[in-house]
Amino acid sequence: MGIPMTNAIRFATAFAIGLIWFGGPAHTAEIQRIISPGGIEIWYVQEPSLPIIAVEIAFENAGNSSLPDGKQGLANMISSLLDEGAGDLDSLAFQRRMDELSISLRSSDRADTFRVTLRTLSDNREGAFEMLGLALTAPRFDADPVERMRAGILSDLNRRMNDPDYLLGIAWLETAYPGHVYGRPSRGTIEIVEGFTQDDFHDFVATRFTKDRLKIGAVGDVDGAEIARLIDAALGGLPATGPVFEVTRVDPIDGPLLQVIRQDIPQSSIIWGTTGIMREDPDYYAGVIMNTVLGGASFISRMWQSVREARGLAYSVGTGINPLGETSYFTGGVATRNDQVAEAYAIIEGEMQRMAGEGVSDQELADAKSYSIGNFALGLDTNSSLARVLVGLQVAELGIDYIDKRAGYINAVTKDDVLRVARRIFWGDENATSGTLRMITIIVGDPVGFEDKN
Repeated sequence: MGIPMTNAIRFATAFAIGLIWFGGPAHTAEIQRIISPGGIEIWYVQEPSLPIIAVEIAFENAGNSSLPDGKQGLANMISSLLDEGAGDLDSLAFQRRMDELSISLRSSDRADTFRVTLRTLSDNREGAFEMLGLALTAPRFDADPVERMRAGILSDLNRRMNDPDYLLGIAWLETAYPGHVYGRPSRGTIEIVEGFTQDDFHDFVATRFTKDRLKIGAVGDVDGAEIARLIDAALGGLPATGPVFEVTRVDPIDGPLLQVIRQDIPQSSIIWGTTGIMREDPDYYAGVIMNTVLGGASFISRMWQSVREARGLAYSVGTGINPLGETSYFTGGVATRNDQVAEAYAIIEGEMQRMAGEGVSDQELADAKSYSIGNFALGLDTNSSLARVLVGLQVAELGIDYIDKRAGYINAVTKDDVLRVARRIFWGDENATSGTLRMITIIVGDPVGFEDKN
């Protein structure tokens, strides 16, 4: 079975860039830290080659984890409504105005943040930033668009109740984080979404769209003074502060644990996972390299080679480390025929045990470093993607010089570091020489040879 062309091209490109940058830092345009006249901080890259301005905004402590029980999914619904009318413009007028000015205005909710993305031609910047300001400071939440968006979300939730991958993700988080905000479905439930009110919408905006939560990244062809003026014009009317919504630090429960959710379907989907590594942990970069070799880079990963290429048991298999504000988890996923689940998962468990027992080779270490450096560079290739990175750096408190330093952090990882981190993740003890995998494993389907729960 061959590798999909898009994956092959992406790997080859990332690998080539990694080779170019392997010995030193990536060189990027200067990141300016600007404080607007209104006191708003912006990380800005002036890029004169394209007549486009891209802005990424994160409101911290404003995602699904900030919501009380019984309101989960509210941030998701808000994200569908912010371009459905604001100020004096109803939904139709707002959408027409954005079309006239070729403005892209999108929003999305995450576990810990609420994100807003603006993309506009520089010539249309006055109108674009006016629309951004209206959406965030004066959303209307009129009845017709609210009910239209609610109907769409409810239809999507009903559809997802028959989607094995969706059920799998919900089940894994609920099992890994029982009773914690990170264990709740970010889209809510049908009953909860049906109960959202106008008061809920306006309270969310009033308490979470505040200046003290703002992290802003922008890339464009105007100078720093102009981007500061535009940001002030759009966001200067936000409240200065808002309440703090406490989220407690938590790790996933310890495994091993296996749960099967029976469905009469020909293929089973599997998620396995355990405690990961926090973003600020010094071992994070060793975790990145370990994950790249194990399952994080399809073309070169051990799991890809052993499960897909050597045996053809699955179309895709992969792993990832997922740091959030107050937790981190390592997870992997695969889908395969019911009669192949036992074989596929035995191979996957074997690869995790091999990683914890042996670590990586010199060649795997070198390849993973090149891939990681090059793949990160691919995420800086457009104004919008760079703006997202600038916000991510602020949210993770990585420093304004992180892009130039990252290659050094990756290149400093040793084989001993990778082995230590593998044992820490898979066995729960970095000093162990053997151990039991502590995975929480959830299977949706009708796998042969598995009990429903143990």
